Amino acid sequence: MIEVSSNPNPRDNSASSQLNSSTTREQRLDCLMCNYHIEQNNESAFATFSCNVRAFQGEKFKVWRCPSCQTIHCLDVVDLPHYYAKYPVSQGTLTWPYRICYGNLCGQLKKFGFSKTSSFLDYGCANGLFVNYLRQRGFVNCHGYDPYAPQEGFGNPATLKQKPFDYILLQEVIEHVEDPHALLRELDSLLAPSGYILISTPDAANLDLTKPEVPDFYNYVHVPYHLHIYTREGMELLGRSQGWELACFFERQYHDTPWFSLNSRAWNQYVLLLDGAIDVIYEPIKTWKALTSYKYLFYAAFGYWLSYENGMSVMFKKTGF
Repeated sequence: MIEVSSNPNPRDNSASSQLNSSTTREQRLDCLMCNYHIEQNNESAFATFSCNVRAFQGEKFKVWRCPSCQTIHCLDVVDLPHYYAKYPVSQGTLTWPYRICYGNLCGQLKKFGFSKTSSFLDYGCANGLFVNYLRQRGFVNCHGYDPYAPQEGFGNPATLKQKPFDYILLQEVIEHVEDPHALLRELDSLLAPSGYILISTPDAANLDLTKPEVPDFYNYVHVPYHLHIYTREGMELLGRSQGWELACFFERQYHDTPWFSLNSRAWNQYVLLLDGAIDVIYEPIKTWKALTSYKYLFYAAFGYWLSYENGMSVMFKKTGF
């Protein structure tokens, strides 16, 4: 790394600070999984991607894949609060597509005993859509926390004092933090003995960095928000480093379903059909625009079976009593 400066904030080792504060490093030249060092002047090692958030679409960032462990890293260090200030996920509402996909996510948890009385934390919950979905269905002990949310809402750290939690969801969060070990240590302290943690994240092994113009890849590389993207082996290694045991591996994320139009290929084609920004996923559905596109309709019907499997979910169990 170049110019690693110190920060006197005593909360820097907490999971909250990992999401809340921008990094102090100018470039990420060392793989945090295997310590491989990439040479800064090796231009052939870097791929350039455009930001897929509408407010910053004109900005480009470099990424690189570790040749040793295949982890993908965003080279450029940025002021993350600046970019999160216009992050579109806060615009999302609990529409019918979300309800169907959240039913799928809830089903993954139920396979491991999740019930309406279970203590549950959605860490990095954004505006709390999944928490609200669960509460509407009678799950009475559900909590959500996101350090970028307002203090009067899901951004109140007092929520974490409700620990220990029987189940923790880390949905598309770990790739956003600089130090995954610090985040997982914090979550381990919040997780009850024999509790479960479900981590969903992009799969670096299935992302093609030579096709930065294809939404099936640039939406998962998601510069500059995704700092590190892991392989299955990398994720399992991170879990084992906390003493957790692997309970289940899902080759798809919860939103990649067999339902018509509710699969990753269809989502990405819909993004491309409009302005190419992920903002459109959180805006009112432009039904007529979608239904007049033969390519979209094709992926809406068959995309599940043509999936690149760009995302994965890993269920870990905390051992001990």
